[in-house]
Amino acid sequence: MSITATVLSSEGHVLDATVDISSRNWSAGTRLDLTVSLDHDSAVDRVRARIAGAAVGVTEVLEHGFQSWSTVRRARLDDLRPERAHAPRWFLHQMLADGSSAGQQIAGDTFLVHDRGIIGALGAKNQFTRFYIDGNDLVAEWLLDEVRLGDARSITLEAVWYAQGEPGALYGLYADLAGGEMRARDPRPLRSAWCSWYDYFGAITPNDIRENLTLAREHDITVVQIDDGWQEEIGRWTSVNDNWGEDLSVIARDITSAGGVAGIWTAPFLAQLGGSLATEHPDWLLRHPDDRPVTALTHGGWGGKIGALDTTRPEVLEYLADTFRTLLSQGFRYFKIDFCHAASSPGIRFDPSVTRAQALRRGLEAIRSAIGEESYLVACGCPLLSAVGIVDAMRVSEDVAPFYQPRQFFDGWRECSVAARNAIEPSILRAPLHGRWFTLDPDCVLLRPVHTDLTASQRRLVLDVALATSGFVVLSDRLAHYGEHEWNLAQNAFTSSHAGIRELIDPFSPTVELRGPAGTFRVNWEHGQGTFNS
Repeated sequence: MSITATVLSSEGHVLDATVDISSRNWSAGTRLDLTVSLDHDSAVDRVRARIAGAAVGVTEVLEHGFQSWSTVRRARLDDLRPERAHAPRWFLHQMLADGSSAGQQIAGDTFLVHDRGIIGALGAKNQFTRFYIDGNDLVAEWLLDEVRLGDARSITLEAVWYAQGEPGALYGLYADLAGGEMRARDPRPLRSAWCSWYDYFGAITPNDIRENLTLAREHDITVVQIDDGWQEEIGRWTSVNDNWGEDLSVIARDITSAGGVAGIWTAPFLAQLGGSLATEHPDWLLRHPDDRPVTALTHGGWGGKIGALDTTRPEVLEYLADTFRTLLSQGFRYFKIDFCHAASSPGIRFDPSVTRAQALRRGLEAIRSAIGEESYLVACGCPLLSAVGIVDAMRVSEDVAPFYQPRQFFDGWRECSVAARNAIEPSILRAPLHGRWFTLDPDCVLLRPVHTDLTASQRRLVLDVALATSGFVVLSDRLAHYGEHEWNLAQNAFTSSHAGIRELIDPFSPTVELRGPAGTFRVNWEHGQGTFNS
């Protein structure tokens, strides 16, 4: 197979550059290592490599989105969904590594499983990558985000690996190889946890936490995690709002004194536009070329437009470190960091030589350094491979919900909307990453028989998927709603042994088989059915 590469500017012009391509047999496939050199300082948008003939006969791919909540689905090559391009700009850049490609290509961000094999990046510290099929060719793109190479005028790209054969087996092999390159952390399974979000949502008080803490400890639930609703504002994570009304250290001490582990939710790379942090430090925000702050997302409950912090600024990194050192000193040892994609939003950065992937990695590293190696770190809304080696666990799905099918979504983005089904599908299709990159977080389990539109069988399916994919079970109901049946389900889940990696037998089968330590789990999320066979 011949391999050719071009270096492109943001306007799509081919730059005068030299690309050294090293291709060698490596672990049942082929490893590509590319080095790009320019004889002049120039802004580079991307490097594109074409592997001729590597996609002959491919009819179906696993579309793999940019971050935790992005679309993960089996798709035919002609299912482009052109209507996707009409979603808001901030949403497109949240869901895709290259938001401008929406509706034009079916791509795999970081890796692309297809019905004849796989191709994927072995690292994501320095560049984001995307892969797609063009005719009979596999195309790889390294996104350099218009960085200037400066005096060095050369850059080594993240290595890529591809192979042909049975896609399920190759998926697991690829996850092994990339996890090794990124030096994944040793797995630390989470035995039992409770989270406030999916029953209380943003209306949470210390007394709500204490009520559930009592029941959690009576049933040997270890982690009690406070979710969104306690903070002063988005961007300020060491002070509380008026509704909360007491210092965070008080509730952390109560949880710890009861024998539990205190957990806290934050969205560290966000700042509410118009809020105190953005007003006091406007230079800390990512900006458009016309100096307007970048909108990382919009959120009605948080006041509308939310900006992104520029993690290439030393002051921002120190602010992040100070924030998490403070939370650590208050007694928290379990940290859920959300909306992590914001650190990798497109925009003008303080350091123009830093790619989006490098900016994200700097932010994550600052947080891990502040909380220490012993604290448990869960990332959410995060590009997956870039966090390997830093986080203990990673959300790999859309938000679960007390209903099964999605209800509101942008045209073409049905999979990117809260719903139990949208927590199940990507968790199953990303299950081979568990234990190889991080502990897989399939989102919370909702067992309550009241205030829900989930049927009893759907609630059981959500629990079974959590067990089948990782054993990472976090309850998120008001525990007073549980009866004997719900407590029995929870206790059986917490005491089951689900350590070990998972293998997908055939990612493209209508009923997907997932092999793990408890046997084989067969699931059809379209029909809401799943069964274990030991």
